Amino acid sequence: MSVLELNGRIFDASTTGTLTLTGEGGAATTDVTQGLVKGWLNFDPADSNAVRDSFNMSFLTDEGTGEFMVGITNNMANVNYAVHVTGSTNRTGSVDSDTQTAGQYSIEFDEDANGNRADVNMGYTSFLGDLA
Repeated sequence: MSVLELNGRIFDASTTGTLTLTGEGGAATTDVTQGLVKGWLNFDPADSNAVRDSFNMSFLTDEGTGEFMVGITNNMANVNYAVHVTGSTNRTGSVDSDTQTAGQYSIEFDEDANGNRADVNMGYTSFLGDLA
């Protein structure tokens, strides 16, 4: 088993709690566990929604052109977590997430300013916040 020791404190797979580090300049501190990405997904909406790789994601459901529901394996503590979504395409447009619970969230890829949906070539999403 791997073990990490910082300032006399031992961290291994069974360690719980927080790990706080002093930031640049020595005045600010950062709780490392708070700043970690809690899950991510790399998928191909244009190729039968093939999941290329993921972490802490339980499912990906196609809800229609450019619309998907993403399931979280280990739920978040509440709905107040941050979702990041981006996609790669030859078109202009936007991406967003407007429905989320502690265990899943939606993502949408818009092709244009009129809100027309599109299945982009590559889809990426991640989320941060407190796990349940």
